[in-house]
Amino acid sequence: MTPEHGSFRDASNRIFYHDGQVLRSLSAEATANWHQLRQTAFFQRLVESGAVVTTETEDRPEIMAQLSGRWAGVVRHERLAFISYPYEWPFWMLKDAALLHLDVLSQALENGWTLKDGSAYNMQWRGQRPVFIDVSSFEPYRDGDSWAGYRQFCMMFIIPLLLKAHRDIQIAQLLRSNLEGVDPEEALKFISPRDIFRRGVFTHLYLHARLQARAKRAEARTPAPNTAPAKWSVRQTREMTLRMVQSIRRMVAKLNRGSGETTWSAYETTHSYDDASLAEKQGFVERHVRGKRWRMVYDLGSNTGTFARLCSSHADHVVAVDEDELAIDTLYRRLKAEQPGNITPLVMPLSNVSPDQGWRGRERKSFDSRGKPDLILCLALIHHMVISANIPMQDFLQWLRSFDATVVLEFVGPEDEMTLRLTKNKKDAHPDYTQAQFESIAASMFDIADAALLKEGRRQIYLLQPKPAPVPSPSAA
Repeated sequence: MTPEHGSFRDASNRIFYHDGQVLRSLSAEATANWHQLRQTAFFQRLVESGAVVTTETEDRPEIMAQLSGRWAGVVRHERLAFISYPYEWPFWMLKDAALLHLDVLSQALENGWTLKDGSAYNMQWRGQRPVFIDVSSFEPYRDGDSWAGYRQFCMMFIIPLLLKAHRDIQIAQLLRSNLEGVDPEEALKFISPRDIFRRGVFTHLYLHARLQARAKRAEARTPAPNTAPAKWSVRQTREMTLRMVQSIRRMVAKLNRGSGETTWSAYETTHSYDDASLAEKQGFVERHVRGKRWRMVYDLGSNTGTFARLCSSHADHVVAVDEDELAIDTLYRRLKAEQPGNITPLVMPLSNVSPDQGWRGRERKSFDSRGKPDLILCLALIHHMVISANIPMQDFLQWLRSFDATVVLEFVGPEDEMTLRLTKNKKDAHPDYTQAQFESIAASMFDIADAALLKEGRRQIYLLQPKPAPVPSPSAA
């Protein structure tokens, strides 16, 4: 079995992969909790509703034989199409993930259980629907305990949402830079005095920051190496904890982001195509997408998802990626209303995609290594990568070729008004950014299976099929 390197923080369980299946090994205590949990009606309802990942007991002898003596049991989870991380979710996705986490916790508390943590990494997505994936987080509630995961939930969910709602801070970068979430004291630096009494800020951010700072000062004055650190929780009844969780949910549910607009969030009404050119572009994409069932499609530079939605009826799963957080949030809210069910929108700069990071660079996987698309849409993106981000055209096409997928790519020519806008104030006008240069480089990596002119020839759209990788010659003896 292959271990999941990001699954090590909870000593009671580990994730493994075996023949394409997702397995979770459990300690003796976690195994006993699981067998008790799976028989409860509330847990069965959570699974049936899709709120919690489908999970079954795994007892095949060939699996059990591979476990060391440390593990007492194994469960098998459904395999989700694509794994994403909180630093790739826009405001509304993070908010909906928080609400589902709180709903799962509330139902657990109502039935004598709790969740031992509040990590945003316990949430994933089936298309645009959040799902809770860490069944080992469920534990029987013990009298007098408060929710141990409250501070973690604040750092990973509440504080980022508050910063976006009240200060319009770009939270993706904060969450990507610190996998533990946003520290309360750091968050307080973004808050003005008048913000302190806005919804949720005083209780879930300001007080945390002040208490944390006070605890640090007290520890510095009277160091006690054998004294355990102070806990954030206080002794309370299950009913008190449930009321607290329900109060947090009401607060989170009322949070909203400002109603703004960016170039790309309004793309459908501000793009540079006339109706005929846009129809030609859509027709080219649809002609080459239909007639085949694609397992995984990446729409890179998706804007508000016009072409991701076009592909969704011909694909098992579509991952729509764009740097513009508001454009992705707009797409997400539209998907919730349309219910296509197989598109996952993500916020990510394509000139700086999510890298391997965390402990030893293996805890959170890079975007490149998480999925294997068989179709990539790359529409009106290349001029941003080559001219705005100064990425050599050869490097960009090599990156696309590394996925070994069919590519539909729109080349925005040097005379197009969007290219001219990008080069207007650049000292280096990118003289090598030409259609001939593009076709020469592309032909070294792909077969150009089809092409069509757009916008009176100022753009051209291509269907690129990856050429077989060269077979390395045998080493000399």
